[in-house]
Amino acid sequence: MKPQPVIVLGAGGNCRDIVDSMNDINRVAGETVFEPLGYLDDDPAKEGMVLGGVRVLGPLSAIAEYPHASVVDGLNGTSLTNRKHQILGSLGLPRARYVTIVHPTASVSQLATVGAGTVILQNVTINSDARIGDHVMVLPNSVVSHDAVVDDYCYLTPGVVLAGYVHLEQGVYIGARSAVMHRVTIGTGAVVGMGSVVLEDVAAGTTVVGVPAHPIG
Repeated sequence: MKPQPVIVLGAGGNCRDIVDSMNDINRVAGETVFEPLGYLDDDPAKEGMVLGGVRVLGPLSAIAEYPHASVVDGLNGTSLTNRKHQILGSLGLPRARYVTIVHPTASVSQLATVGAGTVILQNVTINSDARIGDHVMVLPNSVVSHDAVVDDYCYLTPGVVLAGYVHLEQGVYIGARSAVMHRVTIGTGAVVGMGSVVLEDVAAGTTVVGVPAHPIG
């Protein structure tokens, strides 16, 4: 099989995790499935750096120089998650250019769906009839339970647990070791702080923290 060349958008820590995941996929497959070509990042101080054996090639706009490469999105964090829609939209890439990366140790139900440009890292569990949108990143040891819906551009940091029928609307950030009770909806652009327990719906654009979670700011 011909290797699939991939450009990673961003050059942060999670972007190195994406490259690691591609390498692990290759190792388990016993062949080169993905060929990481490099990172693109708008921080000029990073250009030319080698991170995890892969070079930062230039700004995001340089994607035009790699028309035959697939693309995966690593632009995540509290300052980026809610802006990813605009950032990726400015690149004008068709959805078909975005590759989905699922680490070999992740367990994804055959009844679940996972969107384009989404990354599922080590030991993640995604259960039956869960729906994961485009450009979502799910970090290690997280659980997305049955019938949960995670809309585009969401970011689940390590050890997050979403119970059944939870709905994360677009661009939601969930802090590490947080849990969301079944049938709760978290609105567009909301932030759930680390270690929170969310027992009721969260309005769009709201930041909540604590056990039980409550709004701040």
